[in-house]
Amino acid sequence: MGRAARKGAAFSGAALLGCIGVAFLTAAAWMVLSEMRSEIFAATVIGAVYLGAAAIAAALGMKKPSPPPPTASQNPSAEDLSPLQLVVLSFVRGFEQGRQKDRSS
Repeated sequence: MGRAARKGAAFSGAALLGCIGVAFLTAAAWMVLSEMRSEIFAATVIGAVYLGAAAIAAALGMKKPSPPPPTASQNPSAEDLSPLQLVVLSFVRGFEQGRQKDRSS
């Protein structure tokens, strides 16, 4: 069985077990809340919890993905950098060139 199929099966199983757990927790919450107050109170509280969870899930789903990080080909020009940044950049480039030279020899 392929790796993607195993992942999909595991996720589907987890989702099914999670739904069963939510159903039992909802039933338990209904029993507790209806004993404490009334059935209308229990329905209101449980409905508000599910509505809040749906709002959070919708907000996460509407979130725009962050832009990809800049690649090595998008190096800033020397005019955009401060003198300290130029010194650090020169040090890092020299360090990388030294590592590459050590690897090739």
